[in-house]
Amino acid sequence: MTRHRLEIFSDSVFAIVLTLLVLDLKVPAARGVAGLWEIAPALLVHAATFFIVGVLWILHHGILARVENVTSRTLRFNLVTLFWITLLPFAAKNAAAHPLEPLGASMMAASCGGYLLSMLAMRLSAHSTIDDNPAMRSWRIYRIVLVSSFVLADILCAAASWLTAWAGYAASLATVVVMVLLPSPPEVEARFERQAS
Repeated sequence: MTRHRLEIFSDSVFAIVLTLLVLDLKVPAARGVAGLWEIAPALLVHAATFFIVGVLWILHHGILARVENVTSRTLRFNLVTLFWITLLPFAAKNAAAHPLEPLGASMMAASCGGYLLSMLAMRLSAHSTIDDNPAMRSWRIYRIVLVSSFVLADILCAAASWLTAWAGYAASLATVVVMVLLPSPPEVEARFERQAS
């Protein structure tokens, strides 16, 4: 399978998940501010989950953009990675209906952790354009350590969600915020791309 076909399939799954998220929004029974107040938890959960899915899509795209050869292991890990994304609409629906119950918050954190773990396995199963560049090795190791620590934190917070739902929400949102704020690969990557061409 070509990388392009894998990207199209993955993008389709992300698009379907985002569509399922918006389908769970219900029109409130009340009107005006009372109606807004009635659906406020659902809107907050929708917004948070939308950005979780969006940031995970950006990570997914960044990983696949550098993959040179798609192996059968890469396909399997990609499938597992996408599985975790498909759980997010169900988690969001639970969280919107029962914000302080543990199930939705726990599933959100577990989905983020499972996604990152599967993504890391997928990335390590495929040869990337930066793998042979000695200047990029320290950056790559830093990213592997960072993602691994977030996997552990997400899984621990998913378990802690059964004590307080806020642990799951905090882990999910922290994952998104940190991944958004991560710096792009160092400028050495631009030098690498010039050398490769």
